Amino acid sequence: MLTDEGSLLEQAIWTITAHNEFLRTRTTRVKVITADSQQLFTDLFDTWPTVAAYGIAAPQIGSAKRVFIWKGSKMDFPEIMVNPKIIKTRGELKDYDGCLSVPGIYGPTRRAEYIELSGIDTTGKPFRRGFEGFDARIVQHEVDHLEGVLFVDRIDSLDELYTLEEMPERSKDGEAQYEKKALTDDMAKFIDSRRRPLPGHALMW
Repeated sequence: MLTDEGSLLEQAIWTITAHNEFLRTRTTRVKVITADSQQLFTDLFDTWPTVAAYGIAAPQIGSAKRVFIWKGSKMDFPEIMVNPKIIKTRGELKDYDGCLSVPGIYGPTRRAEYIELSGIDTTGKPFRRGFEGFDARIVQHEVDHLEGVLFVDRIDSLDELYTLEEMPERSKDGEAQYEKKALTDDMAKFIDSRRRPLPGHALMW
């Protein structure tokens, strides 16, 4: 999931332009932490500083394993979650979403306000944790990747998608400012041809 440096093992991010079918494949659980698992963890950590992201799921670097890396709002460093499963949800919020695999396009999606997640860490130790607000949104986005779901599948309407265009003037503190722009007809048709709308845009796990 999008937010705001590289290593010999960094991986290119797979996108819907070239890898849509692979990105739509459900991942497989990691039964035992092996050398291959450790290599995937290393690849995710090495790719992390090369992209502007809140999270990267294994399918986005060409792996079909149920693994993702993310960094929450109160975390100093990213962490990897293995075999994550959403076991409880509460509430619903419609808010910002975007994705490295759908580059340059954003839109609001409906996601649970609070979730509980189970899984294991990189040592195989099990965990169960709760997340709320934007952290819950990040985790849900990454779990979606592991189910072959992209954020464009969860939008209510193609008309809600947009791109960001940098404005010539800067803010008072010198920061770049951006303006939302509706998708062109060609872009909208392309996204529509790649998306797989969820029935009723429901919160499905």
